Amino acid sequence: MEAIVYENPQVFTPDLAHIAILQTVAEKQGCPIRHVVNQLIPLYNERVIRNGVHELLQKRYLDGGKPTNEIILRLTSKGRILLQQTAS
Repeated sequence: MEAIVYENPQVFTPDLAHIAILQTVAEKQGCPIRHVVNQLIPLYNERVIRNGVHELLQKRYLDGGKPTNEIILRLTSKGRILLQQTAS
């Protein structure tokens, strides 16, 4: 039997790209990923944006519904709280 290893929880510290993604989704609830990419492409590399969206989905700051042709992003309550914390 293997010993159980307990790791300290990792604290998520959002960077500027994460905050920009959350703000973009907050402005237009129910927006597709391509909308977020199109809005932020002048500021960030597309790969940075898509990785940031993936990370925020994993950590449940964003919710992604799956319609027929593209994932629609929505801000979760956890994402709203993070936005409020960074604004103050």
